[in-house]
Amino acid sequence: MPEPPENHPDRLRWNERYRAHDGGFEPHPLSSAAAVEGLPEGPVLELACGRSGSALALAAKGRMVVAVDVSDVAMADLRKRAQDKGVAELVHCVLADASEYRPADDFALVLATRYWDPSAFTIAVGAVKPGGLLGWEALAVPGEHEGALPPWHIRHGDLAALVPEGWTVLAEELIRQGHRRFSRVLARKAGPP
Repeated sequence: MPEPPENHPDRLRWNERYRAHDGGFEPHPLSSAAAVEGLPEGPVLELACGRSGSALALAAKGRMVVAVDVSDVAMADLRKRAQDKGVAELVHCVLADASEYRPADDFALVLATRYWDPSAFTIAVGAVKPGGLLGWEALAVPGEHEGALPPWHIRHGDLAALVPEGWTVLAEELIRQGHRRFSRVLARKAGPP
């Protein structure tokens, strides 16, 4: 997979953001919810992961994690933190645009948080192994929103509606954090876990 060019607009924007804020490495609640639901054997894929506390937490439990992000600053920070925590051999950082990444394996869990791209969602769904889970969270527009959606936003309920036939939606939530809203879904692909 070729790296995004140095002048890729998302790479520039996210690199600037990561340089400006140290940020934390807290695991996302979706990774914890997926663990509670039970995962089959196999690796985890996290798309648009940034400085992922979820990747670190899952690796600490023995999972191999493929962490994909467009920001080389975030990937360098994640590699260093994985090294510091002794899980570097389990966290494989891939510098790529999540909407263009093509996974070579099937995954027990595919995770994406605070991110929306329809093509990346399609990639994620296709990368989940039978019995595996998809956890996705995206910025949500208010229910009364009319007209075209702002970039990177989705209407609450659309994530669950996009989950293919034969899957089971385990949870769907609308999360409010200050003036921001997030639509979150956790779903299991049919098949033996």
